[in-house]
Amino acid sequence: MKAILSRDGRAALTEVPIPEIGDGEILLALEACGLCGTDVMKLDTRAPGAVLGHELVGRVAKAGAGAAFSEGERLVVSHHVPCLDCHWCRKGQESMCRQFKATNIAPGGFADFVRVPALHVRHTAFRVPDTLDVVAASQMEPLACVLRNVKRLNVAAGDVVGVVGLGAIGQMTGQLLKLLGAKALGLDLDAARTRMFARWGAAFADREAFAAAGKAATDGRGFDAVVYSAGTTALVAKSLSWLRDGGTVNVFASFHPDPVLPLDLNQVYHRELTVISSYSPSLADLKEAFELIASGKFNPLVLAPAKFPLSAFDEAVRAVKTRKTLKAVLVPG
Repeated sequence: MKAILSRDGRAALTEVPIPEIGDGEILLALEACGLCGTDVMKLDTRAPGAVLGHELVGRVAKAGAGAAFSEGERLVVSHHVPCLDCHWCRKGQESMCRQFKATNIAPGGFADFVRVPALHVRHTAFRVPDTLDVVAASQMEPLACVLRNVKRLNVAAGDVVGVVGLGAIGQMTGQLLKLLGAKALGLDLDAARTRMFARWGAAFADREAFAAAGKAATDGRGFDAVVYSAGTTALVAKSLSWLRDGGTVNVFASFHPDPVLPLDLNQVYHRELTVISSYSPSLADLKEAFELIASGKFNPLVLAPAKFPLSAFDEAVRAVKTRKTLKAVLVPG
């Protein structure tokens, strides 16, 4: 079978054996797998041993003894499973669990066939009805990331939240904020992305106009929170002045190649500001995100995802990096 494998930070379409499965496991035949920003980051940073592809939907080609699913069923599957019993899991920080990153699908989601371990079958696999678009279903995991992040912000109806970086995650954040009754304002230099974000709330290419809109929408207080799904450390530092007293800076992206932030701690202290991050979802978030998509309450297809065969993986990466598409999805071929 064909699979996209990473070696020394370079990805290549490789011929590998179809994975063998054991009891409780399933072999999934690829139907769609979204290309995540973290996949691109792993390639850019030449991350050793990177497993690529985790937004996976496929049909069960084979089910091991005791598996909860049958051949022919369509499933959406996530890639990491926490232990649910350690200190981090008990604190509701499942993505910090030491088992979490140690688990994965094999050889990754960008493959003709994928082995789904028994833990994943039990905890992160959901049946996808044939009436649900496979690309929409594949967005369960990124939506779950967004969902957990917004929960950590304690966003309530009527709150005013700034979203910096209007790529796929920024657009998902805007849609979810609108669904929750919050007022979203967006910032991005890309005019096409600000136009798309306008369906969730006003969007700007100019920082000063964005900050002024936050003040105007809150009777001069400033944003309740500013979410960074992209940006620079300098802009994060500047955003303290955009917040209301008691507001929140939310780091919702990896910052490369310059992650060091000069932060005015006197502002943080005297104004009781909060700096918070969110990395990856809990099992409950995955289930809730899937239900939002399956019910039609949340529509990831407004991102107009572009499909690429596995053989065009490099083209898919270029399309994302050059902003030709908000979302790339790999399919068989």
